[in-house]
Amino acid sequence: MAIESTCDETAAAVVESFGDGVRVLKSVVASSVEMHEKYGGIVPEVAAREQIKSIIPVITEAMSDEEVDAVAVSYGPGLMGSLLVGVETAKVLAWAWKKPLLKVNHMAAHVMANWILAESDTVSQWHTDTVPELPAVGLVVSGGHTDLILMESLTKWTWIGGTRDDAVGEAFDKAARILGLLYPGGPEIEKAASKVTEKEWKTNKNKFKLPRPLIHDPGLEMSFSGIKAAIARVVESKEYKDWISPFGDQRPYQVGNDKTNGVRFLDCARNDELKRNLVAREFSEAVIEVLVKKTMMAIEQYRLKSVVLAGGVAANNKLRETLKHEVERAGLSFHVPELKYCGDNAAMVGAVAILRREEAELDLKPEPSLATV
Repeated sequence: MAIESTCDETAAAVVESFGDGVRVLKSVVASSVEMHEKYGGIVPEVAAREQIKSIIPVITEAMSDEEVDAVAVSYGPGLMGSLLVGVETAKVLAWAWKKPLLKVNHMAAHVMANWILAESDTVSQWHTDTVPELPAVGLVVSGGHTDLILMESLTKWTWIGGTRDDAVGEAFDKAARILGLLYPGGPEIEKAASKVTEKEWKTNKNKFKLPRPLIHDPGLEMSFSGIKAAIARVVESKEYKDWISPFGDQRPYQVGNDKTNGVRFLDCARNDELKRNLVAREFSEAVIEVLVKKTMMAIEQYRLKSVVLAGGVAANNKLRETLKHEVERAGLSFHVPELKYCGDNAAMVGAVAILRREEAELDLKPEPSLATV
């Protein structure tokens, strides 16, 4: 039985070993994301208070009538208050049930969500009944991390590259805030970008150009802090404020004293939405281009069999599709978890616990700044 409470989710799951991977018997997740929307981000104290309320009901629902042989918990990285809720609960249960307590690195759990096997009726291009072959490189993309990990075995991992400042998920949140979109930013940016038609994009893709930081640097480091500053400059620019698009219409539009000569323009509200969506798509294109480029550079530098994508940002469909295409074109297998296992969940915690089985003492303490490897 696994517990996850590193951020704003409270989750519990029961998993079992199945061949080379892990099968999920029950997975329950309670999220407080709607509560954090009004703040534009996660408030640690609010998150922890909600988790105190949710932890026992979530575990009760996940357990059902299952008999378990160990208790696992993610003990870092994460928010201290949130981590305490999960770690202390797991310690009590392990003591009361007289079961081993297994400690799990939260970021390793994201990676090893790729070892969760699909049931026969849920096998798809994104969720398979096979596990990644090693050695592999893992691209971990979340609100707090952007890392490239060389995985020589299930336990021998080496950090080989990643962001030197903002994590990509953090960049999505900040970009969304600048564009007036809701929290969490990743899904909102993706939704806005998807509304741009190919005709609109082909005509305007160079209109609000954003940088691709370090994309030509020979190393595997990345940087995303400058992109949010670039978006702010675009949104504040005269070109952005004055831009009018000749696509679609709801009413005729006139600029100054010059008539439109029969060309009908968008009304002001729809025009503002379109240019915002164009910037959202340009941001998405820029970030994904950097992530894919650096991952492919890692493939060139190491002898690999697979590439695994993991973390909350792995739910981004454009990133999945683009990286899958490039990886398979290079002759490697590509793996990404099912959507429900990309965000924080306890099933992935159980996967690490089974495959690594790192036992802990009952005086286990949370480590908010625990490294990925």
